[in-house]
Amino acid sequence: MVDVPERLRVKASQSAERRAWLASLPDLCRRLGSEWDLRLGEPFQNGHVALVVAATRGSAEVVLKVPMPASIDLGTLPASARAGEADALRLWAGHGAVRLLDHDQVSGAILIERCLPGLTLDQLEHHDQDRVAAVLLPRLHRPPPASGGFTGLAERARLVRESLPERFERCGSPFDRWLLEAAVEWLTGLATPTTDEVLLHGDFHQHNVLADGRESWLAIDPLPMVGDPGYDAVQYLLFRKGDLADPEAAWDGQIDQFCERLGFDAGRTKAWLFTRLITDAVAACAEEGATPAELEDRQGDLWSARLVHRLLP
Repeated sequence: MVDVPERLRVKASQSAERRAWLASLPDLCRRLGSEWDLRLGEPFQNGHVALVVAATRGSAEVVLKVPMPASIDLGTLPASARAGEADALRLWAGHGAVRLLDHDQVSGAILIERCLPGLTLDQLEHHDQDRVAAVLLPRLHRPPPASGGFTGLAERARLVRESLPERFERCGSPFDRWLLEAAVEWLTGLATPTTDEVLLHGDFHQHNVLADGRESWLAIDPLPMVGDPGYDAVQYLLFRKGDLADPEAAWDGQIDQFCERLGFDAGRTKAWLFTRLITDAVAACAEEGATPAELEDRQGDLWSARLVHRLLP
C-alpha cells in the first residue's frame, strides 16, 4: 500500500470525483505494479495534482505517476492539459525531457525514467539557470505534429477571454474591474495565432527541470499545448520574480534579458504573464476561496499583475 501525501489527500477531498479516485488508488497501484513489473517505493511528498511514486523495474530506477482527475480550468490552462503529457513525452522521445516507458490509457497513469541525482534547476545561480533554459527550451519547441491532438493556445486564449467576465462576476468581483478589463483586452490580441507556433511544454519552470546523468538536465511534468513559444517563459519568469530581493526594480530587466536570449517577443511574453496572473487570480477565488488580501500579497497574483501591467508596451 502506498501512503498518499497529505497535501494530495487534502486536494483530493474537494470533490466526489476526486474522492472516488483516492479510494481507487490502492487497487490501481497494485494493478499497475503487477502489469509493469514494478517494485513501488515511497511517494514524492511535494505532489498535489498526482500521486508520484519512486519505483524500480528490474535494475532500472523509474517513477510511477497517477494523475488526479482535473475538472477545473486553471487560468490559461485547460483542465484537459494533463491528458496530453504522455503524447508530448512520446514525441520528445527522451530528447530534452524524461523518457516515457509505459502509459495506461484507462487511468492516465504513466511510467517514466527517474532523473538522478534529480536536483532542481533552482539550485543553480540565475545566470546558469538561464543558460540551461536557453539550451533546453529550443529542443522542446519542435513543430506541432501534423496529426494535431494538442490544445491550441490561441484558441484557449479566445475561450478564456469569453468566459472570464462571467467567472469574475460569479466570484463576487473580488478585485478591481480595470484589471479584468485589461486582461480581456490583451487576450483579444493573444487569441490570434502566431506564425511560429510550436509544441509547448506548458509548465516550464525551475522545479520542472531536473539534473540527470543522461543529458545533464531534463524537463518533467509538461502541460502541452501548441502555440506562441514565448508562453513557455511565463512560469519560469514567475519563479524568477520570487527569487528577487526587489522585483519592482529588477524583474523587468530579467524578463527582457531572458526573452532576448531565447528570441522571444518580450512585449508579448509580458502580455501572457499579465493575463496568466489575472486568470489565475480568478481561478484561485473560484477553487480555493482566496481573499483579495491574499491575492495582493507581495508574491500574490494581483500584486504581480499590477507590476507587469506597468511594464506592458
